Amino acid sequence: MQVRQYSLIGLLGLLLGCVSTYDPDLALNSRLVVVSGTITDLADQQTVTLNQSRSSQDSVNVSTPISNALVEVIVNGAETVLLTETQPGTYVLPVGFRGKVGNTYQLRFRTSEGAQYASSVEEMTTVPAISRAYDEFTLRGPKTTADGLPIPANDIYIDFADPAATRNFYLWRWRLYETQAWCATCQQGRYVLRDIGPVGSGPIEVIGCVPDSSLSVRNLFDYTCRGNCWDIFYNSDIDVFADTYTNGQRQVGHKVASIPVYQRDPALIVVEQLSLSANAYRYYKLFADQVQNTGTLADAPPAPISGNVKNRANPAENVIGYFAASSVAVNRYKINRQNVTSTGKFQGLFYAQNGRVPNVEVPKGETEYGKGLPSALCVPGRYRTDQLPPGWNQ
Repeated sequence: MQVRQYSLIGLLGLLLGCVSTYDPDLALNSRLVVVSGTITDLADQQTVTLNQSRSSQDSVNVSTPISNALVEVIVNGAETVLLTETQPGTYVLPVGFRGKVGNTYQLRFRTSEGAQYASSVEEMTTVPAISRAYDEFTLRGPKTTADGLPIPANDIYIDFADPAATRNFYLWRWRLYETQAWCATCQQGRYVLRDIGPVGSGPIEVIGCVPDSSLSVRNLFDYTCRGNCWDIFYNSDIDVFADTYTNGQRQVGHKVASIPVYQRDPALIVVEQLSLSANAYRYYKLFADQVQNTGTLADAPPAPISGNVKNRANPAENVIGYFAASSVAVNRYKINRQNVTSTGKFQGLFYAQNGRVPNVEVPKGETEYGKGLPSALCVPGRYRTDQLPPGWNQ
């Protein structure tokens, strides 16, 4: 049972952009093709990822990228757009490609071994704007400390007007920007930056953590950020909704997130409201029911559910993933945390992430703690940025 549970949760993490469901019994001791991709009308890089996942009684999901595949998207059944592999298993559409409401999209790809796959045809439908976002503070958020005490949270809600003329299906996702004061940790070593040009004004070469055998193997030194830095967090659950019983009604107070308050600093949450096809909604909903809402004897066991990607020569192959097309409405909401109250002490983002307080290095030759304190650069990536997030100053 534990392996079955881990198999489901493991694929949930793998399929953040395109979530799928499957029977874990089918996954054991088998290799499954995993497809993740959603065409949107955002001005972002459009990406499709292809992986192969394997799980067994002895190991939880091991995922390997599917490289050197020929990947293409068919627009309106006529135009073929080729994708380029930028890193193993990650394929991107041409720069500037954006989806358009009313257009249809189909994913096709051929692996280096010659297996050919194709998705169903997905039409991009319109999505209403988010008219308002707001938050409420609660002392009892869903997350708890190591002692089992609830962590205070800012619950985030949105309002929007559901169109009356059509049936609508929604999915929400979000990312959160929190200020980060600590940018590097070195184990049994010290962080080193080197000035390439004039000291203090020229370019800097990052050497990084340099081993120091005089330190204990368990010694950790933490380094403050040299400039502004934000850590980026993403939702890990599935939030879908169908207007079956509320068609055309104004939707008020839909809760999209509960953000733990680890620090009093403001934060920024970017909420995205996506349109879904009826088939995509059913797929995501079934996956959410299996992974997020099960766990008692009364719950039905996971059932084998196929996505919309098929092996063209062997339709019975259990391919994981759903290739979708979604219009997206975006709302950037600043969480000022002016409504935050607490009887306890906020220990900070670093403590929440590491379970300890920072240990600052005393540079060699210094006797005063913190004198000449070295700092580290904020290295940008998927989970961190040194650029001011759009909407931060709103």
